Amino acid sequence: MARTKEQNERLSLATREKIYTAALSLFAQKGFALTTIKDISRTANISTGLVYRHFHSKEDLFGRLVEKAVHEIKSVAESLHTEASPKETVTELVKKMITGIQSSEEVSHYFLLVARILLEDEGLPQIRELKQTDLMLFQQMAELIERGQQQGVFREGDPYQLSLLLFAIIQGTADMKMFLGEKFVAPDVQDVTAFLFK
Repeated sequence: MARTKEQNERLSLATREKIYTAALSLFAQKGFALTTIKDISRTANISTGLVYRHFHSKEDLFGRLVEKAVHEIKSVAESLHTEASPKETVTELVKKMITGIQSSEEVSHYFLLVARILLEDEGLPQIRELKQTDLMLFQQMAELIERGQQQGVFREGDPYQLSLLLFAIIQGTADMKMFLGEKFVAPDVQDVTAFLFK
């Protein structure tokens, strides 16, 4: 019996997700240059031809993953523009990120992928946008920290440096999750933000 159009679409979507998951893991761990479409198809347990049915090239697939990362970073940046107090905003953001790292290997892979991209220069057009978006996020967090300092709820110090320190702690947490695997224990939000809050 032939599959319905809806069944084919669900299968196609499931296959695409398998490809994304495999590619994300490999690009995060090995980098763009050392990852092949054959590696991705083997990890996803599908044929190489099926990968090419969904993506034109390794660059296309990588570009889509970077676009997803850019979208997520922009979403985080937008969450900083709120009427809530700076302390509440930072606490909620850190809680969401730490929970995501703890509960999802995919979140940790995205953190690792972004870090790898920021350190490497693969010459792909999406990388420039990712770098600009990350810098925008750091700046917006610095502005939020400065607001918190003016309200007397954050410690004194250069807001931009404090922003970088906060994201370095979160990045390090994601790195440790990947390194330790099942032995990883997520830090408490209070520990992550202790350097920042009065």
